[in-house]
Amino acid sequence: MTRRTHPLDDLLGIRYEELSAGRVITSLSLSPRIHGSAGAVHGGVLAALMESAASAGGALNADEGRSAVCAETQMHHMRPVVSGTLHACAVPIHCGLTQQLWSAEVFDERNRLVSCATVQLLNVPDHGTPVHEAVPGPMG
Repeated sequence: MTRRTHPLDDLLGIRYEELSAGRVITSLSLSPRIHGSAGAVHGGVLAALMESAASAGGALNADEGRSAVCAETQMHHMRPVVSGTLHACAVPIHCGLTQQLWSAEVFDERNRLVSCATVQLLNVPDHGTPVHEAVPGPMG
């Protein structure tokens, strides 16, 4: 099965390792092209990594004919990262009829917490083709 991704995922190089309604794992290899002015990965890239993971899972939890779109993301950054690969894990906290709340965390290669977020998604009428499809990844 072919997996379609969001154009921002493609631009940043976000890869989906696991994609299910109960957990999404993504990864991102760092390079200077996504660093901020301080020389570490830009906080917006970390936000995109976490929001992409939560939104992909939210799309799988939305009722047929509906999509999940981000309404709010609240983030906390713990440490700067310059190189290596980051891994994000997003899990649902609440999946309701009109909204979802997801928890997302980003870890570095040493399994240290880099950033965490809560992502609120709204379930809205679908006006297009979903950009995420589940495919088996290396974790199952």
